[in-house]
Amino acid sequence: MANRSLHSRLMLMAILPAALAALVVGGYALISHLLNVQDSNASRQQLLADSFAAQLESMDHRDTRSQQTLLHRLLEEQDVRAASLIFDDNRPHQHAGPRLLPTAGATLDNDGRLDTGSSWQIRRPINPGSPATLTIEFSRQGQYISVLESLVTLILITLGVLLLAMIPALRFGRQLTRPIHEMVSTVQRIRDGDLNMNINTQALGELAQLETALRQMVVALDDAQTELQQNVDQATQDLRETLETIEIQNIELDMARKEALKASQIKSEFLANMSHEIRTPLNGILGFTKLLGRSSMTPRQQDYLSTIHKSADSLLAIINDILDFSKIEAGKLSLEHTPLNLHDLIEDVQTMLAPMAQDRGLEQAAIIYSDVPLNLLGDPQRIRQVLTNLISNAIKFTDTGSVVVRAMLEENRGAEAVIKMTVTDTGNGLSADQQKSLFNAFTQADQSARRQEGGTGLGLAISKRLVEGMGGEIGIESSEGKGSTFWFTLRAERDPKQRPSMFTEELKHKTVTLVETDEYGRLGLYHMLSHWQMEIREHHSLAHLMTAADKGELANSDFLVVGVPNLNTTPDLQQQVDDLAALGRPMLVLSNNPETVSRWLEDLPHCQVQGKPATRQRLLNALLALAGEEGSESLSLAPALQLHQPVSVMVVDDHPGNLKLARVFLEELGADVTACESGASALEAFQQDDFDLVFMDIQMPGMDGKTTTARMRSHETGTRHTPIVALTAHALESERRDLLDSGLDDYLSKPISEKQLRYTLEKWVLKTTKDDLIQQPEEPEVHKLEVFDAALARRRAGGREALANEMMSMLLDSLVTDRPAISSAFDSGDDETLLERVHKLHGATRYCGTPRLEQAAKALEEALKTGNGRDILGPLVATLCDEICALEHYCQAPEVSE
Repeated sequence: MANRSLHSRLMLMAILPAALAALVVGGYALISHLLNVQDSNASRQQLLADSFAAQLESMDHRDTRSQQTLLHRLLEEQDVRAASLIFDDNRPHQHAGPRLLPTAGATLDNDGRLDTGSSWQIRRPINPGSPATLTIEFSRQGQYISVLESLVTLILITLGVLLLAMIPALRFGRQLTRPIHEMVSTVQRIRDGDLNMNINTQALGELAQLETALRQMVVALDDAQTELQQNVDQATQDLRETLETIEIQNIELDMARKEALKASQIKSEFLANMSHEIRTPLNGILGFTKLLGRSSMTPRQQDYLSTIHKSADSLLAIINDILDFSKIEAGKLSLEHTPLNLHDLIEDVQTMLAPMAQDRGLEQAAIIYSDVPLNLLGDPQRIRQVLTNLISNAIKFTDTGSVVVRAMLEENRGAEAVIKMTVTDTGNGLSADQQKSLFNAFTQADQSARRQEGGTGLGLAISKRLVEGMGGEIGIESSEGKGSTFWFTLRAERDPKQRPSMFTEELKHKTVTLVETDEYGRLGLYHMLSHWQMEIREHHSLAHLMTAADKGELANSDFLVVGVPNLNTTPDLQQQVDDLAALGRPMLVLSNNPETVSRWLEDLPHCQVQGKPATRQRLLNALLALAGEEGSESLSLAPALQLHQPVSVMVVDDHPGNLKLARVFLEELGADVTACESGASALEAFQQDDFDLVFMDIQMPGMDGKTTTARMRSHETGTRHTPIVALTAHALESERRDLLDSGLDDYLSKPISEKQLRYTLEKWVLKTTKDDLIQQPEEPEVHKLEVFDAALARRRAGGREALANEMMSMLLDSLVTDRPAISSAFDSGDDETLLERVHKLHGATRYCGTPRLEQAAKALEEALKTGNGRDILGPLVATLCDEICALEHYCQAPEVSE
């Protein structure tokens, strides 16, 4: 290939100059010939035109026969195409040959000819006595033929020159490439290790020098091979010494790694300590501002207090973002894989952010398409965090309009579904430059000194990491002045266990008239109502609805669902609502100002008012209440905060502010509170009195919370077990697991609220105080309770029927594997596995209305923790298995399944 390439180059070097010379000389000759032909043709044509014009002048202008004969003779001349004699007085003219080509647009050349493109025309006037003009048209074909002949001659001459140049080039190429080919073959043999050869190519000139160099190279390679063997021996010795050095370095690196791990642990502990030190005073600030807000104050003081509370909330949100980002960076953020309901998640976030949207006069809507699977397996807390970030950002940067959440099925993969969720606002939008860095940490859409919204710039960065951690993608579609759409995809497994759906036969085929001025809000309500198979009639405004009422079209409607606009945009809204109420139809009003609208409709039993956005549960409860269905009221309201029985509680905290705040909260709930500022005083009080519940701070000077808890457990006697709940501001997930493993029963993260305290008391005390002491394990009192208490299930689910059904379904699914696992662990004497299973089951029953199973699990767990023998554990295990069977049999009964 190399010889052929060199040979081709030699041929090209020989042929190229000859070809260029032939082309230059031949081209020059061709151009000269063309110019000569053109000049001679022009001269000949001018002479011919003058000659025949003179002959025509000598004739009598009335002698047309002679003129015609002369014109036909003119056609016989070279290149003449046509000739014509035209008179100015419009008399018939003489013409010979084809029709003259039109001269419109023709140009006059330097020789006085008209150039028509494919011919030339020459005109000559005849004598003045006979006013006529002779026009002769000459064809270009003769000139074209002459040009073609010259071009063919040039090509033939060029080819001849090239053939003459190739003959010496071929001969010289062979003389040059043959020695090179032999040398290449020699080099290949040297490459294969053959150094015993005689190189003799009979080359001349520089190639002979190359041949001599090859001989010298063979000798040098032979010497180098000998030297190489010596170097290999020396390198082997050096390698042994290097390996010893590397081994020493590995030991040093291992020590450095341990130091780095220790530094990382110190960093994690510092993060936890800083979380505690920052959240502890914030807990006091938030709590006491809330308490202070209940006292009588001037409007200015109320404004100041509101500012303080909002600032503390903002600071807490910033701290949470920083801690979350730190955990993500450290790779310590774990994702859960638990059942979740996508519809409930979206509604919870929108309900939480409703006050913010109402303050800005914005509409919220959720559109979930029917093909989206609602029961999934994933991390509901992290999905809720992403949705909260996106929706709150949309509300912050939108002045007017709406914020719409959509959920759609992007891809169906059988057991796995890819769901796309979008958050669309009607704000100002973002430029292309802002979108590029929007998901970077510490980046905000508006970074100018005049920006209106604060924050750390971590919300979208955290959301991006969370979405990617769940196997999805996140992005934005926006243009300035046209709003923005944030989207993310969620890859989640379908929950194979069917959960109860929120459906009721009472509303099936009922007719509802729906009025909502906001298009997206109306679409969201339409999807909710159509899920219950209701017949829906839509109207876009209150005016259209009143028109329909005047025509009597509402007579067959069972319900009116009316979404009213903002009060400040509709001055006569009260009158319109009063007119609707006067129709006497069961009516549900949805408003961003529910308190104001409620005052308008006081004492009207057929009217209910709810705040926007509507949720499925609240909408269902309201419609059932308007329809007069029994039990509907129990679905709509959460239990009151005030306790309905006396409870004795101990609170331990070294921070005076937090201690006082927790004490005030608990006392307002109706609890009898004992406050302790240290672990030692708490231990002393625990030895003197009995408490239903202990709230324990963890990080305290002297005796910390875990040590205090351990000593309290050592003073417990019999089967008495006092629930101790950690009350701390630690942020790491590993800290929570450590707390639960050290003997504490539950965990509350500061800052705390009254609802959290109320829920904790409900969970650990209110349903268990009368059965805390089990004197006779062989004959437990659990059979005095009910197998299933529906009211208890709804109460523990916060009044949400769907959530209570879901928790019950999850418990039933787990019982399939729990009962054989518990029996197997007891038979094998594996108390550790048995305790783990029973503790998990006990925790699950705390969220369901199964008091007998809950009490049986609690009794067995307490007996395991206190180290009782198998003579006590045996009857408790049997009782627990019997209660599991009883619950399964109860739920399989026809009246329950229906």
